[in-house]
Amino acid sequence: MNDLHCSLKIRLARDDVFFGPGVLMLLKMTEHYESLNAAAKSMNLSYSKAYKMISGTEDAMGFKLLDRKIGGAHGGGSTLTPECAEFVRAYENFSNELEEISDNLFQKYFSKYIE
Repeated sequence: MNDLHCSLKIRLARDDVFFGPGVLMLLKMTEHYESLNAAAKSMNLSYSKAYKMISGTEDAMGFKLLDRKIGGAHGGGSTLTPECAEFVRAYENFSNELEEISDNLFQKYFSKYIE
């Protein structure tokens, strides 16, 4: 039997949710591959779906997430803008702190239910 635990998924919203684990993963994979298309493929997303995710987040945030280089002989590519990299770090730090707090609260309230 699996141990009882708490699982949080942090999502950010304005009117609607615009940022969460999926967009974070897409950005991290784009940074890794230096390509939104390659990142989308690695996540089994269509390029159009990935583009809509990025575009929607950019609209909500009010700044560009990716610097895009149009293809040529060596193909195009995408890198995170400095604002995006800073936002990703803030989100990850926020998430990590919330998980720590959540773990402590979980222990406080549910420790007797954990084997």
